[in-house]
Amino acid sequence: MTLHPNPSVRSRQVSIQLRQLREEAGLTGAAVAEALGMSPSKVSRLETGSRGLRVDDVAAMLGLYRIPERQREQILDQVRKSSERGWWESQGLGLPELWKALIDFESRAIRIQNYESMFVPGLLQIAEYTEAIIKAINKTLSLTEVKKLVASRMARQAGLSRRELQFLAVIDEGALHRPIAESGVMRRQLRHLMESADRPNVTLRVVPLRVGPHAGLRGPFACLEFTEEPSLVYLENHHVGMFLDEKEDIAAYRVALGNILNEALKPAESLELISEIAGEHK
Repeated sequence: MTLHPNPSVRSRQVSIQLRQLREEAGLTGAAVAEALGMSPSKVSRLETGSRGLRVDDVAAMLGLYRIPERQREQILDQVRKSSERGWWESQGLGLPELWKALIDFESRAIRIQNYESMFVPGLLQIAEYTEAIIKAINKTLSLTEVKKLVASRMARQAGLSRRELQFLAVIDEGALHRPIAESGVMRRQLRHLMESADRPNVTLRVVPLRVGPHAGLRGPFACLEFTEEPSLVYLENHHVGMFLDEKEDIAAYRVALGNILNEALKPAESLELISEIAGEHK
């Protein structure tokens, strides 16, 4: 069996949850250690993901925090799978657990590099544009469900206000022409892109249609980098979302991103193109 010195994606996420749940319970790490007969350093290691997670340790902590049975079983299931590299789930449009994890990872990332070929990156979407996408993907959703999903996606954008985060958005030109919503919404969305590019921590580049075939045709992805944690790649397609954390996978996506950037317009040229496309919408 291959040994992995870095914690898996699931293990990292469970450790974060344990810390949050302890804080919500109003307990200190020392109090938890005393109540469960653990050393304070062990509690700290469990919450930082610097050591492997055991089901009995996590179950004891969840019991102390009085976590409801359904949530407790979901967390323990992640612990049981924590020895597996990567993390993928198929749970329908909401992808609830992966979306929670994505928002949390994005909130701690210092650099996010996102390539999108079909639509504007989620971190740069306006609510009307997001709503149009969600309704088109699943026409059976109620208005309440749509509003909830839109709100969850908009919540991700709060991370762009963090000065330490550098966000690179690379968009295929075809995504900018695609009429996701009516012309007024498209115009507002494209203008929002240009306004977002004024942020000092946001860089926007477009791969023009004239390029023809390029590395991005294999699909969209996002690379996330952290200060003290291993990097991740996030993928989402139809009803399946996944995190990749193997070094070989991350290296491959970095190479792909480099190849895509070699074909992309420079930031200033990209904004000029977006402005031209926006001008087509009256």
